[in-house]
Amino acid sequence: MTSEYQPEAEPLEGNAPERIARRYAVRRLLGRGGFGAVYEAYDELEDRVVALKLIRRDSPVGTRLAPPDSSHAQDSRIQQRRAVTRSFGTPGSLGPDNLAAAFKEEFRLLTQLHHPNLATVHDFGRCGDTDSFYFTQELVRGDDISGYLKGATRDQVVELFLQLARALDYIHALGLVHGDIKPSNVLVTRTEADGTPQAKLIDFGLARMLREPADSIPSPEAEDDESITVLGTPGFSAPEKIRGQLTDARSDIYSLAATLYAAIRGHRPFPGKSFREALRVQRDWRPELAGALLQPAGPVVAELIGRMLEPDPAKRPQSARAVVLELLRREAVQVRDRAQSEQERRDFARVLVEQLPFVDRAHYAELMLDKAADVLRPVGEGADPAASSATRLRGRLLRTIVVKAPEGMGKQRLLAELRREVQLGDGLFVEGSCWTNDTSAVGAFAAVIVQLATALGERSRVVTAYGELVRAARRRSLTESASDQITEFLVAAARERPYVLHVSNLSRAQEATRATFEQLCRAIDHAEAPLLLCGTTEPHSKVTPLLHALSRDQVSEVWSLRPFSEREMQLVLQGVLGDTPVLRELASMLDKLTGGHPLSFRETLRVLIEEGILIRDADTWTLRGASTAADELHKTLAQRSEARLDGLGVSGWEIASILYLLEAPIEERQLSQLSDLRPERFSRTLDRLEGEGLITRSASSGASVIQLAHESVREAVRGRYEDSLDETRLDLAARIEEFDSPEANFVYLRARLLDDASEGLEAIDALEQAVDRLLDAQQPQLAGQVLERLIARLRRHGRTTALDRLLRAQMKLLRHAAGALDDPRREAAHYEAGILVAELLGDFSAQAQFWLGLVDRYAGMANLDMDLTLERLEKASEAARHARDRVLELRIANRRTEVLLGAGEIEKAARWSRQAMEIVDLDEASPADKLHVIGVRLRCLSLSGQIGEARRLHDLGRPIAGDVPVLQRQSYLSGIAYLAVFGGDPGRAIPEIEDGVQEIRDANLPRLLLTPLHNLGDLRLRNEDLELAEDAFRECIRLAAAFGHDYHVHLNRGFLGYVLARRGSAEDGAVMLADAKNGMLTVHGEHVALQQLRLLDAEVAHMLGDSARARRELEEMLADFHTANELSLAHWAQEALARIERDLGTSFIETPAVVADDSDPEQDTVRTKPLR
Repeated sequence: MTSEYQPEAEPLEGNAPERIARRYAVRRLLGRGGFGAVYEAYDELEDRVVALKLIRRDSPVGTRLAPPDSSHAQDSRIQQRRAVTRSFGTPGSLGPDNLAAAFKEEFRLLTQLHHPNLATVHDFGRCGDTDSFYFTQELVRGDDISGYLKGATRDQVVELFLQLARALDYIHALGLVHGDIKPSNVLVTRTEADGTPQAKLIDFGLARMLREPADSIPSPEAEDDESITVLGTPGFSAPEKIRGQLTDARSDIYSLAATLYAAIRGHRPFPGKSFREALRVQRDWRPELAGALLQPAGPVVAELIGRMLEPDPAKRPQSARAVVLELLRREAVQVRDRAQSEQERRDFARVLVEQLPFVDRAHYAELMLDKAADVLRPVGEGADPAASSATRLRGRLLRTIVVKAPEGMGKQRLLAELRREVQLGDGLFVEGSCWTNDTSAVGAFAAVIVQLATALGERSRVVTAYGELVRAARRRSLTESASDQITEFLVAAARERPYVLHVSNLSRAQEATRATFEQLCRAIDHAEAPLLLCGTTEPHSKVTPLLHALSRDQVSEVWSLRPFSEREMQLVLQGVLGDTPVLRELASMLDKLTGGHPLSFRETLRVLIEEGILIRDADTWTLRGASTAADELHKTLAQRSEARLDGLGVSGWEIASILYLLEAPIEERQLSQLSDLRPERFSRTLDRLEGEGLITRSASSGASVIQLAHESVREAVRGRYEDSLDETRLDLAARIEEFDSPEANFVYLRARLLDDASEGLEAIDALEQAVDRLLDAQQPQLAGQVLERLIARLRRHGRTTALDRLLRAQMKLLRHAAGALDDPRREAAHYEAGILVAELLGDFSAQAQFWLGLVDRYAGMANLDMDLTLERLEKASEAARHARDRVLELRIANRRTEVLLGAGEIEKAARWSRQAMEIVDLDEASPADKLHVIGVRLRCLSLSGQIGEARRLHDLGRPIAGDVPVLQRQSYLSGIAYLAVFGGDPGRAIPEIEDGVQEIRDANLPRLLLTPLHNLGDLRLRNEDLELAEDAFRECIRLAAAFGHDYHVHLNRGFLGYVLARRGSAEDGAVMLADAKNGMLTVHGEHVALQQLRLLDAEVAHMLGDSARARRELEEMLADFHTANELSLAHWAQEALARIERDLGTSFIETPAVVADDSDPEQDTVRTKPLR
């Protein structure tokens, strides 16, 4: 296709459109090709001139995408995830048009490129009048490079050469190649600021994607031009590309050199009407010719272009970065500026990190797109809307999502991704900002009304009915009294055409605008309108009541974007830097330096490149951790943080110093009590600190929790207040004591402050009192952290006289705060020390409990060596016998059962399980201990095929479960899930697990929902209630993504993909399952979950018609499972094989019969293994 922008545009033809999509007034034709045209157009909504690229729908039927060829030799790192375009328009609007698919992929690619020497893209859409797709981008006004460099000075040549090399360096750093660099694809314009020339590389990737491909890659021996189909231009495409060989960044380097040669000389370096003619000349090129041919450019540029035109790629400069550095080092124009090299690093770093790859918020985007698909999904023609399952599903959906996060956390980026995918899916996306100069009461909605009216057209019944409102919106004269009519119009418009509405900057909205937003939320929820309303806001006291009311009344979801996890940082870095060996080390470094705050992450990454600590060499990166700059890095970052705090004044320093001394997250309300600032100034200072990336603020149980963002901020505070820290700690502790507050967090903070400021045993009594108060307040995690400090102080200063107090502290950690410490290895070390102290004091009961706790801690670390574990349990049992504690003995026997079950030793586990069941008859045993044993026994009986006895035990356990809190019923709930799975009766366990899930919700403990909710979805799946199963898995994904639990995200995405396949969307389900499987591979120690996803994937392959593959994989897995004694997975594979044989009409494998009471274990079937 011809270039988007040509200096001399063609006049409009008679059949050219005057308006496109009712908003673009076409001014002139800029270029035309076999697949469409490019116009200069005026965007009436945005009041700007754009280049509009329109693809023709009447292209030849045979048009199709090119297969992988030389242009695709490098896969883009920003497109590693398979792009699946959802449909948000009318059924069939997307169609199976490969040309349209390529057009969409080009737009998706261009939205991810941000560089001053590349044109910016704007919008994608479909023109209803011509049924054609279009997208708009920045209109570059200027000459092509040949026209500009005609008679140019040497300095101008060097400057444009540098700009284009930098643009290629950026593109290649992302793993992309342009593929069609030539003079008409390089325009030169002038910047508005100072009029300096700026080169723009355009037509990115279109030529490569929209040409008729050959059926096979041509060979070097091909004799006729008809056998050669190359995605490029004769004379500018590299020789290896013409030969059909693999290409990489060096092919772009060749094309850039040919382009510069043609611009400087005024004609092509290798004339020829065809690729073969040009190739003959290209093979004869000698680099030494360039000096004489390119004299106006100077000897350095000439010599460099000569080497870039080498026919052999190995003899060219190996990267665009090498070209840039060589120009800076050798060209006299650049050498005069000695700071250029440092400035070059800074420019490159700024551009590279300006727009990070969108992998950090990918889960949020997937959830938002799923929500949009559900809300906007059209009901099929001829279907009864009242009976449609899609309609029933819509009725339960929340149609409003508010994303609340400080500046720099990725809100707008997330909504930009949503906007792009909705537009690519032929959907309607409109938006309005509350941060506007419009002074009308509901100004944010004026732009929304105008966009909707334009999209629907003047003939729309809704636009006609609300004509006065639309006219008032165009005049920007809406009044507060129009609020009701605005809501009616927006709901009615959704009935005519479903859409997504984004209202941004709610924290800056006037009261009337916020009232209209709330009214709209409630209206679309009540009317079940096909409208997804998305709001974005920074945390602010003005919007807090609104968000609380919407959440309370369950008409909106409120999402708080969390900082990056270390794994997300690694994925972002992979998108920027590629698969370089330093990824893991660099992600760990950035996690410590930034705390995961995206703004700080981006700035610190930029500093690493600017300071020469992170260096790119060709296609890889090196981290110079031992360099002088790296040694000074902490100081550099601390100085930047100090400068930011200085900019915020005394109030910023006060809050930062309090957070530093507390060394722990604190609720915003409690922090305000410790501060001397007035409420208004306190809130304003927090907002500014968060916006600067100096603190993080996250939602926890409905409260805002504050902490310093990263180590450089702590370093800045430590440097400023180093001489007075202990004194300030004691002052803060005294202030907290004056509050006399029963709040657990204040108790914990006072204990920390006293411990940090005291020496010897001075604070021992205060720490013990704090532990007791925290345990009374049911705060085991806080108590565990204070206990660890108490134990450390007693061991260091207590000597033998304090052994009793030390043992009491260790036992409290074991009994009341197990699992409270962040690192289970530290907890295990305390238990090992506790065994020694208990031996010294002759306390056998304590010894037994420490041995048992040691087993639990190491099991939690996935380091379960069965022999070592059984040895520890034997020692625990021996100590319990010496202590004459029968309940403890039986608890140890029950734990031994769990270990044996995990190792597949069913028969041995059954013997120990029978012994442990004696606990049910002991009056001194607690209901929680009895129920835990019953849960393990249910698993044991189910796995050994004793279904009848398991059902009777279930009946026995039901009344006991009623007296035990839900948090202590987890083993029991897992046991009844096993019984339901193996017994073929999902309905038996579903009600109790549903009640347990609801109790956890009522207790506001969403983190604990993941396991029971997944098991509930699995049981619903087995019960053929696919719709409810889908709801459960989607909720699990949402919760897991919010809390950063990758394991649960991938597991539930796999199950959701399976459900979608069962519901008829086999292809979408297969894609989701494949993503889940690949994701689970990155989670260490999750073998069983990965096997479950492999089994699901095999079944979906059968649904897609690949039964041979499904049978082969299932048979292999079945053999492996039997070898490893993994019975539940073996049953699942056997049942899946039986279904396939049944579908195919063969009978090599019998379908297991329905399980009866006391049936033979060999007759049991299971399709999934419940989570424990």
